[in-house]
Amino acid sequence: MKKIADLFFTFFLLGLVTFGGGIAMLPFIKRQALNKGWIQENEWQGIVTLAQLSPGAIAVNVANVIGFKVQKHRGSLVAILGMITPPIIVITLFAFGLQTYLTIPLVLKALDGMLIIVFLLFVRAVFDLGKLAWQSWWLIPMSLFSFSLTYWQWLSPVWVMIIATVFSLALTLSRRRQK
Repeated sequence: MKKIADLFFTFFLLGLVTFGGGIAMLPFIKRQALNKGWIQENEWQGIVTLAQLSPGAIAVNVANVIGFKVQKHRGSLVAILGMITPPIIVITLFAFGLQTYLTIPLVLKALDGMLIIVFLLFVRAVFDLGKLAWQSWWLIPMSLFSFSLTYWQWLSPVWVMIIATVFSLALTLSRRRQK
């Protein structure tokens, strides 16, 4: 029961104090999960990859995977509830009172400050994920090629993912056969 409560309150606090959602929250989630011993450093990339492949917000998906790892289905549900409860409360409160305060210069400056912090957290998360993802020489050109195909809309992202998966599997299998 202690693990369930710890899961809920940890993800509740993460959802309450981290701004920017998604990618910006990942460094905070990683640090907490590592500190609590819920995951190992070498598992993080796999968790993020699985979360990105699942539909929905990445922070909620990461909470789902970590919760499942800690306490199976109950842990998954509790971690998700912990992660989504604070934004629901904040959005509800904002909906009732934000219009009144949006004309106050101090509130506008605070929101601008949050935007800068979210941007910096996003940059850090992208950098951290990039360090983990580009551990092989062939991942850099493959990433740039995939980006080009989707950015200029030459190919659907679904097809790019399928092609990249087939290419990666073929390369991995050929390396295993060589060993």
